[in-house]
Amino acid sequence: MKILLLLFLTIHTILPASQAICAFGKDVLVHVYNDNLPSNSTLKIHCASGDKELGIHILKPNEDFSWKFCVGFRTKFFCHLWWGSKQRAFDVFTAKPKFNHNNFWSARADGIYYSYAEYGPYTKRFNWENE
Repeated sequence: MKILLLLFLTIHTILPASQAICAFGKDVLVHVYNDNLPSNSTLKIHCASGDKELGIHILKPNEDFSWKFCVGFRTKFFCHLWWGSKQRAFDVFTAKPKFNHNNFWSARADGIYYSYAEYGPYTKRFNWENE
């Protein structure tokens, strides 16, 4: 038991925190998808966490932006989406025990939908807000 504890502490000391957590946990994948918004509209997104900037991306209809990361105790990512004169900012992932699974977000004409499985079922989580 002491050897396992020593090994764990050594890995945590040598590796950056995110890599050390992945060594004993799992990766999580987040997708944000332009789900065929009307009039061939593009979706502008900006996603980040407290320590990771993912930049601004422009998604054409049926395109997505995705990223994978290691879950820490306080991992949280947010995204800000813009579609024409509408926008919405929200948390796309917040670490919670037993709920650290992949997240799939779908931007549609009537709002933002969520699923933990790539092919659904999707449920509406947010309405668009006017800028």
